[in-house]
Amino acid sequence: MENELEPLFFETLLLIARFNDNFLELASLLRQLYETSHHDFKTLISIPQLGPRKGYYLVEIDKAFGGNEHLRPRLNKIGWTKLQLIAKHVTPDNREDLLKLAEAHTAKNLERIMRGVDPIVDGRSVLLGFTAEQFAAFSAAILAQGAVKNGQGFIGKEAALVAALEKHKE
Repeated sequence: MENELEPLFFETLLLIARFNDNFLELASLLRQLYETSHHDFKTLISIPQLGPRKGYYLVEIDKAFGGNEHLRPRLNKIGWTKLQLIAKHVTPDNREDLLKLAEAHTAKNLERIMRGVDPIVDGRSVLLGFTAEQFAAFSAAILAQGAVKNGQGFIGKEAALVAALEKHKE
């Protein structure tokens, strides 16, 4: 670690411990480290309380919203989860519209909107715990009904599961 970067590194380390209260400040410092000392950035995002995914999301948030001090209270209220969903889409022309969208929707519905899918109004969420064998059967059933594999998850899993259940009723 270079001596002139040491204060930046340790200040960032302290903010990680108070993540939710200071995520915008943390985002700014992480971006600085990302741009000036990628090694130190990688060291910090290896800390379990932060992690690589969240670290890169915060850099993206600062790229989209950094330098807009007048927006800080609003951005804090929206929260980092929703901001990371819109950050990669933000331009000076659409910033206000995307912030209003984030303010008006849940994170889950905002995620759907950003993917071009209609939000679910008055929907319900279900968390399922599967064994490996059960998950394999679940995956096969929803893939057979039109769900599409996407990384670790599926797109269209809800409609595919309902179709599989309807097919089973017959």
